[in-house]
Amino acid sequence: MPDKSDAPTGFRGARVLALESRRARELAQLIANNGGHAVVAPATREIPAHDHGDALKFASSLRDGSLDVVIFLTGVGARALAQAAETVCSRQEFVEALGRTTVIARGPKPVAVLREWGVPIAATVPEPNTWRELLRLLDERSSEFPISGRSVTIQEYGVPSP
Repeated sequence: MPDKSDAPTGFRGARVLALESRRARELAQLIANNGGHAVVAPATREIPAHDHGDALKFASSLRDGSLDVVIFLTGVGARALAQAAETVCSRQEFVEALGRTTVIARGPKPVAVLREWGVPIAATVPEPNTWRELLRLLDERSSEFPISGRSVTIQEYGVPSP
C-alpha cells in the first residue's frame, strides 16, 4: 500500500495561472491557501454598453405590464439591466414589476441576483443550465408557463456567440 505522505499536497509553491476576472481575488486566495503563487491574468473583461435603448424599452414594457414572461440568463446581465433601467424607474419599481411577471432563471447566478432583490422565481432551469434545458423546461411545463401568443423577453448579456 503506498505511503500517503508521498501523495502530492497542494501546489507546492508552483506558480498557478488564473484566467478568472469576476472572482479573481477569491481564486487567488484559494490558490495561496493550497500552497501556490497565483498569477491572475483575466482572459476577458466586462465593458458596460453605452447604448441602453433595449434596456430602457424593456423597463418601460415591464413597468406598464405588457410582458408576460421574463427569462434571465445571467446574473451579471440582470444587474446591468437593472442599473440601466434606473434611468427610467426606481429599483423598487423595477423589482415590483418583475414580481408581477412570470420570471424564469437559467442558473444559479441569475437566481442569486433575483433572490437578493426579493423577486419571486417561477422556475429555475435544471443543470447544466444550457439553452437546451431551458427549452425542455418550457416544453415540459407549457401548461404552467404558456408562451404561445404571449410576450416573452429573454435577458441576454454580452455579444451572442455564433
